[in-house]
Order: sequence, then C-alpha cells, then structure tokens
Amino acid sequence: MKKLSILASVVTALVAFTACSTDRDDNPTLSIPTDASFTLYAPGITSNVINLDNSTDIVFKADQPNYGYTASIRYMMEFAASQDGSTWSSWQTTETSNENPLAITIPRSEIAGAVTSGLVELGRDEAEFPLEAKVKARVRAFLAGLEETSSIYSQELTFTATTSYVLPPVPSLKFYVVGAQPGWSGAQALTALLYPEGGDVYTYTTKYTGAWDLKIWAEEDAKGEVWDNAYGCVTDGDASPAGTIINANAQAISAPSAEIYTFTFDKHHMSYKWVKEENQNPTEYTSISLIGNFNDWAGDVDMTQVAPHNWYVEHTFTIDDVEFKFRANHDWGTNWGATWTVASDNFAAVGVGGGDNIKCAKGTYRFYINDITSKMCVVPVE
Repeated sequence: MKKLSILASVVTALVAFTACSTDRDDNPTLSIPTDASFTLYAPGITSNVINLDNSTDIVFKADQPNYGYTASIRYMMEFAASQDGSTWSSWQTTETSNENPLAITIPRSEIAGAVTSGLVELGRDEAEFPLEAKVKARVRAFLAGLEETSSIYSQELTFTATTSYVLPPVPSLKFYVVGAQPGWSGAQALTALLYPEGGDVYTYTTKYTGAWDLKIWAEEDAKGEVWDNAYGCVTDGDASPAGTIINANAQAISAPSAEIYTFTFDKHHMSYKWVKEENQNPTEYTSISLIGNFNDWAGDVDMTQVAPHNWYVEHTFTIDDVEFKFRANHDWGTNWGATWTVASDNFAAVGVGGGDNIKCAKGTYRFYINDITSKMCVVPVE
C-alpha cells in the first residue's frame, strides 16, 4: 500500500509539473487591437429615418475585438451629428455601457441627448428643434478598469434621425475622500465630500501631502468601510499627473508633490488628474461658520477644517424656512451666500461673496465649503 501511495504521488507531481510548464508556455500576452479592427453592424431600423423621441431602446451589434486573451470587455456608443452631412460635431459618448457585443443596448433618450449636444455645438438653438440630422455612430471597446490605455473604436456607420431638444441632466452622486487627509476611517471620509462639477465629474482642492494621499468611497461604502468597493489607481502610491481609476483591488493615489492641487475624479470615464493651483498661498482663515435666522443671526456654528481650506460641520435646524450663510473669522467682512434652495437633488452650489441667503428646510445636514474655490455642499442626513 505504501509503494502504491508513493507511486501515486509521483504521478500527481509529474502531472502538476507538466501543467505548470504548459501554463508558462501558453501564458497569454495582452495586445491592443487597432482601430476599425472590429465591425459595428447597423440595426435594420437605420435604413429609415429614426425618431429619437420614441421610447424603445436601439440595439447595436459588433464583433468582439481580440485583445490576445479572454478578458472583460466593455462597450460604449459614441455619436456625432451633422445637418449637411459634411460638417460634423465632436463625438458624444452615451452613458450606458454594455458587456455583450451582440446586444449593445442604448436608450433612445441617450442618443437624442448626444445628437442634441452635437447640433448645439454646431450652432443650433433650442427654438429650432425638433430637427432632422445625419448621425454617425461608432462603438468604443475597452478592457474593464483600463479604459484609458485599451480603448479602440469600430468603423463608423451613418443614419438619419429626428429629435426634439433633449439634454437630460446628469445626476450628481456623492463621493468622499479617504486618505492622508482627512483620515483613513469611514467617519473621517464622510467629512470630506468631493464637489460635483456636473457630467459625473468631481473635484477636491487642498494641500496634499504628496504620498499615498487618497482613495475614493461612495457614501454607503464609506458608512460601512467597504474597502473592496473603494476607487483608486492600479499601482499603490502612483504619483502620475493623470491616470485610470479602478474599483477592484484599487490602490492609493498620490499627489505629484506636496502642494495645493485640484484633484479631479471623472466617474464616467473612470479617470483622474491633478492640476496644481497657481496660487500656493491662499488666504488662511481662523474659522468658518454658519450663521442665520436659526440662531437670530447672533451666534456662529463653527466648522472644522478637515483638510487645508476644506471645512465641515453637521448641524440640525429646528425651525422651518431656514436662511443662513457661511462666514469667515466670525465677521461679515468675508461671507458666502447663493441664490440656492437646498434639496436632496440640489445639494451643491458655488458661493458668492456677500451673496443671497441660502434657503433650507428643517432637518439635520452635513455642511461643506472650500474657501479657495467657494464651492459649497449641504447634504441631508438620512
């Protein structure tokens, strides 16, 4: 029995060695195909004029590009518009992405938005719509998490479409900085909200330390400290001026140097960049606070500076029809307001020096302001 056991072990080892050798010999190599190396096929409806006001999705099909090995590939559609068929707008990317090249499903409203944006770029006015336009389409393929470095495009196809004026707003989500500033816990992250810029783009301006500065959390992941869902870069401590964002095994992104930068997170394109501020010596304030009719304009609710030039406080308003402002150093010489009524879907604004009183309903909120950019956020606590 012992000899049989030894023989079985030797056979198993040989099989394992052979398998490992085969793995090494056959190890796939990533190769980026060239543009137009895969085909986008026109849906049958493109032989007619397409009414983009219709609610039915349009399904495109494409070949699967060959990246050298089986990989998770994403597909996103891009459209350009023209009225004369010779002068074209820039390419407009739709929001929806797909994983199946045989069913690239795009809502008509997104195509209408892309075509509208293109026609507006070419000088068309809202009053001129509905309009008929020539439309070019192409599909962009890329490896999941490597959009910047692996994107390739199919050939183009052309069709005709009519559309009303459609520019649907892109809802702003809530993302938070976790890192060297304000700290590496979920509670600390919730004090450092990235400021929405529109179009699924978010920024945070502060003096960074220049080493392993940050990752990014969505709100629920910050509350639960779910590190597996954090957004970051591929290589820990990457200090490149721009790069790709991933949220699977993401690593900490570093600032290029220990100076004041605006960090931009482009959620739509899963990318980031650093822009160094020209003024590296902005005004320093002793305090920034809330003041308003909730305390008879007499007392200040002080905020905490959670990162250089970024202030935060959580506060509860106990009266209806609140009006308030942010001010510096407990003095009216520097204050920020806005023509703004805070709501759950309207939680960000840019402050105006000496501007209008901000309006708000009774409730508990998290308040954020950046004293360099004057950007403000007021987020209801649910």
